Amino acid sequence: MSVEEKKLKESEGPKDKSIKLGVGAFSIELKLNYIIFYWLGIGTLLPWNMFISVGAYWVSKFATPQNSSSPVAEEEMPLACEGNATEWKMNPLQESWFGYMAVASMVPNVTFLMLNAAFGHLLKTQPRLLVSLFMVIISFIFTTVMVEVNTDSWQEAFLYVTLASVVFININAAIFQGGLLGIAGRFPPEYMGAVFGGQAIGGIFASGTNVVVLSMGATPTQSAFFCFLISVVFLLSSLAVYAVATRTDFYKHCSGEGVVQDLEKKPEDSKLLDEHQIPEVRIPIKINPIITLTKIWPYVIAVTMCFLVTLGCFPAIAVLVQSTTCDKTHEKFFVPIACFLLFNIGDYVGRFLAGLIQWPKPGKFGAFLCLFFSFARFAFLVLFLLCNVKPSGRVHTSVVFYSDAAYILIMLLFSTTNGYLGSICMISAPQLTSSGTEAQTASSIMVAMLGLGLGSGAALSNIFVKLL
Repeated sequence: MSVEEKKLKESEGPKDKSIKLGVGAFSIELKLNYIIFYWLGIGTLLPWNMFISVGAYWVSKFATPQNSSSPVAEEEMPLACEGNATEWKMNPLQESWFGYMAVASMVPNVTFLMLNAAFGHLLKTQPRLLVSLFMVIISFIFTTVMVEVNTDSWQEAFLYVTLASVVFININAAIFQGGLLGIAGRFPPEYMGAVFGGQAIGGIFASGTNVVVLSMGATPTQSAFFCFLISVVFLLSSLAVYAVATRTDFYKHCSGEGVVQDLEKKPEDSKLLDEHQIPEVRIPIKINPIITLTKIWPYVIAVTMCFLVTLGCFPAIAVLVQSTTCDKTHEKFFVPIACFLLFNIGDYVGRFLAGLIQWPKPGKFGAFLCLFFSFARFAFLVLFLLCNVKPSGRVHTSVVFYSDAAYILIMLLFSTTNGYLGSICMISAPQLTSSGTEAQTASSIMVAMLGLGLGSGAALSNIFVKLL
């Protein structure tokens, strides 16, 4: 793009649009698009969040039908009183499900996020967003229907079918997420923040929905049905609000559609630009990713290890916890609240605090301090293994922390440090570079390594469960 074209594009920015639309109308469009991006951000990770939040449903779905003492009896789940380590035993399908689901979710998600970053510019963004979101909705309708299907006689086949649907959902969710982030990158910075904020709120929305439905007297299976149904409705609404966004002048301007249309309507302007082209000397800036990597490598390792520990422990190990309070209501709500809802709230609080405090500061000392903290988080793996997680049938470790309060405290620290440390690494790494172009390269490297941490943690989660 020439200098004149840049000036023309800038001249058709928000100030000119505000004149055409009126200041009030333009202000409304700004707020409307911000809310829509927040709304769409919730939808990007809603499939993953909703799948893991209804943990009791999966436990009952894969329970051994012949064993009446297993968790399949949703209203007669045995209580785990303090000091008693001989409660119900989970079968192999129940124990392995959350690890399998983590792999089936994170590996395709990370893979297609990277493919989208490499080749997404070759495809039109709007059709890509609409088609991928529609595919997620269709898949969630299938998941909702399967809740009402009796799968006791073909549990293993149901496992494979469900995992295949999880892979398909996360492929399309990754395409949708990558396209949305690409669009958000063309808007002012706060719109990218809206997407990430929505992703954090999405976890609270999913786990909170499960808790609310359970509090209304629903069984885990009924709760899963309503949670999946609510997800379908929410994703349908995402389609609707995205369609509204694409029709606003502010969206068209930021996405580049408005500029193209105006240039097409005014060919004399393009001719004028050609006649009065200002010659300029351009020196192409070539960024060597290897050199960039040498500048930010402590943050690269730190963010990878941070999310490896998180996905290695949550939800595969953390969800196996059993309350030691002999109260039926407490037992019913302990995992949905103390595991899923608390993790999502803590993660959001950590991200929020990172934006306020921003410590350690970017630099060599801060980078190595983050690296130290990320490796220190491996202590959470040991702490979770010592909690009242799968108390019966343990081979390599024994329960040390029977108290529910101990588990809650560990989960709160675990989730908050995940949100805080992950955000600090992502914020700080680009600031160690020397130019805007290199900062963009640094951000791409950090996103890729964050994904590697998620995928690695998911792959290792079932191995970590074997340490019990």
